[in-house]
Parts: sequence; C-alpha cells; structure tokens
Amino acid sequence: MDNLLYKFPCLSETKILKRDAIHEKLFDKKCDKRYLETSLQKFIIINKKMFEFLGLKIIIEGNNNDLSVKFISSNQIGTIPVKMPYNTMLRKDFQVVPRFTTNSDVFSELTQLLSILDYSIEPEYFENELLSTPYQLRPPLYSEAAKYIELFYKALKYSWQKFEVVNRNHTYPKSGTDWNKYVSLVSDPTKALIYPAHDNILSTNHREWQELRYVFDIARNIIVNPSVPPSIKLKYQSEISRLQTKVGSVISKSTNYINLHNIDPNCIKQLKQQANILLQKNSNSCTAWRIDIAALFEKYIQYILNRSTKGIANSVYSNSKITGKGNIPKWGLKYLEPDITIRTDKCIIMADVKYKSHYYAKNVESNILKENHRADLHQLLAYCSFEPQKSKIGLLIYPANKTSFETLEYIDKICGINNKIILCGIPFSVAKINDVEQEFKEMICKYIFY
Repeated sequence: MDNLLYKFPCLSETKILKRDAIHEKLFDKKCDKRYLETSLQKFIIINKKMFEFLGLKIIIEGNNNDLSVKFISSNQIGTIPVKMPYNTMLRKDFQVVPRFTTNSDVFSELTQLLSILDYSIEPEYFENELLSTPYQLRPPLYSEAAKYIELFYKALKYSWQKFEVVNRNHTYPKSGTDWNKYVSLVSDPTKALIYPAHDNILSTNHREWQELRYVFDIARNIIVNPSVPPSIKLKYQSEISRLQTKVGSVISKSTNYINLHNIDPNCIKQLKQQANILLQKNSNSCTAWRIDIAALFEKYIQYILNRSTKGIANSVYSNSKITGKGNIPKWGLKYLEPDITIRTDKCIIMADVKYKSHYYAKNVESNILKENHRADLHQLLAYCSFEPQKSKIGLLIYPANKTSFETLEYIDKICGINNKIILCGIPFSVAKINDVEQEFKEMICKYIFY
C-alpha cells in the first residue's frame, strides 16, 4: 500500500475523486461501499486538526453514484499524516508542494532558498503527529544540516576558548596540587618530587567544542547521504572537507543536548541552538510540518530588492509599519504594513508582494483574478497615499516564469495626482536570483531615478 496518499501544489483546487476512486485509492477498498459518504465524513472529522494545520479544505459533493471529494490547498506547504476511517489509525500522508517553481526537486530548491535568506523562515512542526513515511516526506533535514555547517564555519573562525581542567604532574608544589594523590605517591622516594595537579588552562579543545564537533559529524553524514540532492552535496562538499581538516585534532564527544549559557558569544549561541535542533530531529521519525510559502516568497523579494538598490536608494525597509491613531474599533486596522519601502532623494517607493497566479494567467479572463488584483491594487495605492509628492510609485510583485516589468498609470486630473504602478513578474528560483537582481536594478534606474 502506498503511504503517500496525495501530492499536489499549494493554492489550488485539485484531485476531485469520484466514487470508485474514493473507495479504491483513498480507503484501499476497506470501507463498506454502501456507506461511503459516512466514511468520508468520518475521515474529515478525525483528521480535522491536521487538515487545519496544513490549511487544507476537504469538500464532499453529490451523493450515491455521483459522490465526489475535492481538496483545496492554501499557501502552506508541508506534509501531514492522515487517519483512515475504517480503523482510525495513521496509515497515509498528504503532501503539499510549492506551486510556482520550475525545479523538479522542490526540496532542494527550498533548502537553497532558506540558506540564501539566512533561514528567516523555517518549518513549523506539529509535535507528536508522526508521518507514515518520514524519510521521503520529512522537511529536508539536510537544510538543518547545511545551516549547521555554515554556523560551524563562523564559530571556527571565532576561535572559541574556555578554561579546561587538565591533570598534569609538576616538579614543584602549586595551588592546584592534588595533595591526596601526592600522599599516595610520596612513600616512593623516586616519586617524592612529583606533584600531581589540576591545571586550569585556556583551550579551544574543551568539552563543549568537542560536543559541537560531534554534531558536525552528524551534519556531515546527513549532507553526504545518497538521498540528498546532488546540488546540495556539491555546494557543501569542499566546505565540509576544509572543516574536517581544521578540526581533525578535536575528539568528538557524544551528547543528546548542548547547554546554552548567557556568557556564550552570539555565534556560539546560534551554533548550539542549531545543534540541538539537529540532535532532536536526527531520528527515524518525523512529525507533521509546514512552511508558509507566501511568506518565503516575500522574504525572497525583500532580499533581492535590498541587494539591487544598494548604492541607489538611501534606505530600504522591510515590513515597516504605518501606524494609525484615534478611536480605532476592534475590527479596525491599527497599522498598515508595506512589504518593502524604498527611500530615495526624489521619492518613496512602496512595494507589495503577492504569491498569486496572475502572471501565469495573463491571457485568462477571470472575475476571481480581477477581484483579487483589484484588492492588491487598492492595498498598494493605500500605501502610496502616504507619499507626500503628487507623483507616486508602487511595485506590485507576482511570481512568474521570467522577469517582466509593466508600467500602469492612474491619474486624477482634478487634483493632478499621478500613481505609477509597476507590475513585476519575478521568477521564484535560486538559479535566476542573480539575473533578477540585475534586472531589478536596471528597472529601478530606468523607471524611477532617471
């Protein structure tokens, strides 16, 4: 029996199963076909928490011979286990993958994105809900291992030292002399001038660093595992080799948990935190997990705009707040939050990022797309209203197969106010990130500053 029940993209309506498929594929012919609708309802009820966690909606349509079921996914990607109605046991898994990507190995792409974005977005887990097929469907553990490798490299350059107690013999007594041990030796005249002592020495080869070296070995083994995508292996292969050479003299000390201390340097704290994540997750089991792909796309665009406006903009702000004042009702907005705000000598540019399919359906006439775009446009125009100049500029950014910039203008002839909106279609791809950065820079120079 296949443990992977369904795999489909986020933000989609898909997998409409008819009666026979429900009985054979969904329930493995183990439910009474006469009461299939009752089994479906029970299936939805017993998995309600998991479906809500992954943002999945299950809709039953029709009845009897016309019975069907439809799955609607949200902006969450990840994997959840599901229970079967015939025995209420976890038997299969649902998986939702990113929608707007050209890479067939979505988890490899995801890992590289998380690495580039400095892991500002990470998987969220639903504790104690174990997957049926953890190795195939777990979030990429190699992403956690890759992050540890990068942090370990930074910590190694810091040359972290701590006092370590070392037992050594001296030819003279000192403050750390172990007199109890000396008494047992002094009866032998040849050892009368040997004074065993506990010396505190400042060393980089202390116990905690040995524990961190142990976790480095775990991370290395994860990265070189045959199941890890070749692109990830190649990226970290040379770095792992260099690190192995540099820590070759450090003895690994096994541990299940590494204690954090307030006096630890910041780079060591981060390394210890990541070490504990690896120690906890490095097992045969894996719990349900999810990532907000829309939030990841937003961080991706913020990263690109920050880099592409260097030397051009005075400052770039991510998720800056425009606060509201007065007697705001409970259902009112206390603040507006543009995804990106770019300040230049001439103007302020507001940008809003949407993980939606508009650029993949440019030639499709759809009321749903039109209303969604209307809401996006109104939101961006609301942000632009805080620009004091009459000529305002906004960027509305969607994912696309290739980079595209289209300029729209909305003009109020009575007040003389002009809103220039640039629709941006941006590939959501690690391979194209440098090209997109350069194209953004050229667009900003062409449309905004000159």
